[in-house]
Amino acid sequence: MKTTLSMDRICEAAIRVAARDGLLAMTIDNVAKEAGISKGGVMYHFPTKEQLLTGMMQHFGERAELMLMTRIAEDPEPRYRWARAMLSFLFPDPDEALDVAADETDAGLSPNVLRQFKLAVLAAAANNPGLFEPMRVVGQRMRDRLMSDPEEGLEQLLVWLTVDGLFLWQFVGLMKPDDPLFQRVGKALKERLAEKLASESPAKPRRRKTVKRPARSA
Repeated sequence: MKTTLSMDRICEAAIRVAARDGLLAMTIDNVAKEAGISKGGVMYHFPTKEQLLTGMMQHFGERAELMLMTRIAEDPEPRYRWARAMLSFLFPDPDEALDVAADETDAGLSPNVLRQFKLAVLAAAANNPGLFEPMRVVGQRMRDRLMSDPEEGLEQLLVWLTVDGLFLWQFVGLMKPDDPLFQRVGKALKERLAEKLASESPAKPRRRKTVKRPARSA
């Protein structure tokens, strides 16, 4: 258990360093400083930077999936909750500030850190496409879950693609989070989901599927 906790601590420190300074600037030395442990302590678990990168990306994928699935499981409205959970990362409601604070206290990784880290990975992937492999595995698993719903899967997939497209636009400088258009897009997407909920007949309620939170890897 202590080994797992130590590795999580190191990976989360690496994610924070990469999100703040960029993935290419991340070193074992500055990750050790961020984690508050010795360089030898980092190298005991990750002897090389490449191994640290792999462990960090796996941890990021697991953490992002856990946060998404937690929001889905806690959503009392079963319809389109995947889409709402995805939108909440880019366009959090004002009352979600408390959730962000809780995330930072609990795991050391807020949704904002995860968003910045994803942008850092995009910047580094041109030189190292293999960085995306752990995220690709998680993404495939999430896509399969999403598309297992024949009624709402495609509509929610379109929201997911839009969210990823917004990340790409941020990366190339076409739209920043402080751009008024960015917030207009978020508002329009949320309104579209609300309209679909209102337009669907409640005469035949669908049975809510239980969504389990993914277990953290040991």
